[in-house]
Amino acid sequence: MEGVISHEYNRTFARRIIIAPDLAKWPGITLDGAGRSEDGQVLIGPTKAEAQSFKMKRLAFIDSRDSSRLCKCFASSADGKLLAASFEGNDILVWRLSDGLLVQRLHHQGHTDEVSSLSFSPIDYTLVSGSNDKTAIVWNIQDGRVLLRLEGHNGPMKMVAYAPHGALISTHSVEGKYVEVWNATTGECLHTFSFDEEISKFAISADSSRLCAQKGESCLIYDLHTYKHIATLRHHVDEKLHWSISPQGDRIVTITRGEPGEIKIWSMVTGEDLLTINPPNDLSFNVAFFPDGAEILTTRKDSAATTYDSRTGQPRHVYSLPAEANCVAYSPNGNYLAFRPMFRPLQVYDTKSAALLAELEVGREQDAVMEIQFLSDSQTLVTRSDHGPLLLYNIRDVLRLR
Repeated sequence: MEGVISHEYNRTFARRIIIAPDLAKWPGITLDGAGRSEDGQVLIGPTKAEAQSFKMKRLAFIDSRDSSRLCKCFASSADGKLLAASFEGNDILVWRLSDGLLVQRLHHQGHTDEVSSLSFSPIDYTLVSGSNDKTAIVWNIQDGRVLLRLEGHNGPMKMVAYAPHGALISTHSVEGKYVEVWNATTGECLHTFSFDEEISKFAISADSSRLCAQKGESCLIYDLHTYKHIATLRHHVDEKLHWSISPQGDRIVTITRGEPGEIKIWSMVTGEDLLTINPPNDLSFNVAFFPDGAEILTTRKDSAATTYDSRTGQPRHVYSLPAEANCVAYSPNGNYLAFRPMFRPLQVYDTKSAALLAELEVGREQDAVMEIQFLSDSQTLVTRSDHGPLLLYNIRDVLRLR
């Protein structure tokens, strides 16, 4: 099966051509800078001791104009067909994932400093980028035009994000005490949330009705229709919270890493404290909802991860990992769960059985993976590390090798 998969990749990615319909849709499409197919290693077997090593193709994406530059941020389109990334510069590269061709390089009348954050519109092929030049730009991906320029930030951009309904864009700058909300069509600044200290993170609920911002040891919930403060979420210990909003947008889970750690689930509608879980083990910093909201996942300092029923708090599964995980990701359909144990191969599990499917090599052992994410097809896994290219793995290939 190794040979079959390799032949399929070679057929798809070694003989790429650009035809007239491609140019009609993507005037900037080019073979230069296309993603390349390369060999990676995967370990597959019922146990670590019985695992066999296979070669498995993966796609690697770099900025071909300077391959030494690291990927600072990436985003995928809602349909999973496009991947955008920036590599320690002010250009943004956009690839078509069906064949890895570079369809656009966004730079004309664009940013004057390094790009730090990217977010695709959930409803079309527009993209918002944030930069160290203190601006956010909304782009038309197909022709490369700047549609809007969002200005007036007090520092380099830290995060930009479309609301799930696509009508709003939120922005936040480094060391900033503000989160701005913009009309995604007109570029009008609709509201500025002001805080008395720096905000480290923000997120918008799936129904686009709530914004949650982290300030010190607390999370603040706001109504995105009225801009009113709904609730302040805080644990009994003065420690930084780690948190995640449910995919349905109705609840938020927060954890503290204290000894012992604590897990709380709150209503995103009212801020009501719905459930408290006191785990027997010290927690790490990862927490996530299962895609259907039925479970939550927390990682532990003792190199394990536990899932709990999000309504009752009862433990469901324990995943034994080779080291403490620094990244976790569920596939959107809930079938797969990926961990990146510190400085170890990426691990992919079947969520129904909690069985380990494979260990994927992601580069040199000393490389730290900064981010992992499944695309909307639930089959493609993207990894971004502090060394090397942006890498894409296909979980279907793992299953075919088993």
